Amino acid sequence: MPDSAKGFTISAAALHEASPSAPEWPAVASELAAADTLPPPALPLRSLFPASWASWIEASAESKGAPPDYVAVALLSVAGALIGNARWAAPWDGWQEPPAINAALVGNPSAGKSPALDALVSPLAEIEAGDNDDWKARKWEHVTDKTTAALRKANWEKDAKEAVRLGNTPPIMPANADEPDPIQRRRILSTDPTVAKAERMSAANPRGLALVRDELAGWIAGMDKFNSGAGSDRAFWLQAYGGRPWSPDRVKDGDAEISVPHLTWSIVGGIQPDRLASLLLVGDDDGLAARFLYTWPAPQRPRRPRDGLVVARAQEWLARLRRLPWTPPAPLLVPFDRGAQAALQAWREEVAGMEDGSAGLFLSWLGKLPGFAVRLSLIFAHLAWCEHGQGDPPVEVTEADMARTLDFLADYAVPMARRSFGEAGLPEA
Repeated sequence: MPDSAKGFTISAAALHEASPSAPEWPAVASELAAADTLPPPALPLRSLFPASWASWIEASAESKGAPPDYVAVALLSVAGALIGNARWAAPWDGWQEPPAINAALVGNPSAGKSPALDALVSPLAEIEAGDNDDWKARKWEHVTDKTTAALRKANWEKDAKEAVRLGNTPPIMPANADEPDPIQRRRILSTDPTVAKAERMSAANPRGLALVRDELAGWIAGMDKFNSGAGSDRAFWLQAYGGRPWSPDRVKDGDAEISVPHLTWSIVGGIQPDRLASLLLVGDDDGLAARFLYTWPAPQRPRRPRDGLVVARAQEWLARLRRLPWTPPAPLLVPFDRGAQAALQAWREEVAGMEDGSAGLFLSWLGKLPGFAVRLSLIFAHLAWCEHGQGDPPVEVTEADMARTLDFLADYAVPMARRSFGEAGLPEA
């Protein structure tokens, strides 16, 4: 073979030896191509929750075969719904937040999402049933009021006809002759309400409500199913996060107008990672994805629960949140002490720094972190109060409440959001 042809057989090693100054390639970051881009952070359960709540979360998760993360995050959402409009957090003048928390339990099928939700749904259902012990008495009272109003109206019509016959001015119909509004059960949670039904539930239950779904994918995909995709369903649920007034003013409602002074719902449910990506983290950014806390823990290996685990205590504790004294419609504002205010301001500045290197949906989510801090600090304060059942409810959010909240957000919620958002949550590097 001629010397000129031999040049084409030079090895890569020989080329490297011939160019010793050439930079070496860095090690391949193979985790960037993996399905799970970032590993899940550990849940600092014992440092976040009061001891009794932490024990209950662990016991419930063990009995359900689920990661404790699912039970803990679902508890924050449910507790926020039970507090509802009875208490709002007010760190300083001009800033008020309802304790509504939307939570997405992310995981593959059989990860334990639904069993974890059951740990909260069962006590909520019992509390709701107790709230309606007087249902039959209220129903018959309503029938009596309705019949009495009809008789009064009939008497008024008779008097009005006689007045017209005599050429006199007819009497004004008395207020107690008007038919009373339909009676409704007292509600805490719903699993699949239409927006029209959710509006009426909100009007009848001014404290607030919880939407609990086994699969959030069905809820998201079903939005605007009955209104040609006009977007009003999403507008309703976006409004429900902020506790703002809701007055739909539809022609079909006629005189039965609906007015909700503070529309407040907490939403919690499970969703599979691929459905999260294809339903919630796509399309135009209307703020829905930014209004959720995300938890996507590692799968829990099945194990038999230990004997003697007590998992029923939550109903008693949660019922105390439900019984918080309140005179509607205006929420009772809970102020922050100076230490909590200072910590919140430092967190706002830290979040602003995180926003500098972010974009898209994840940037929108980061923008909600100060609001999450305000809401969660109020919830943590009330979780600490309701487990012992003594003394008055919290009259302020303390620095300790805020410290617990910021530990949760910085060490758990932010890494979980990066994991859940996938590529949208990764730093540019």
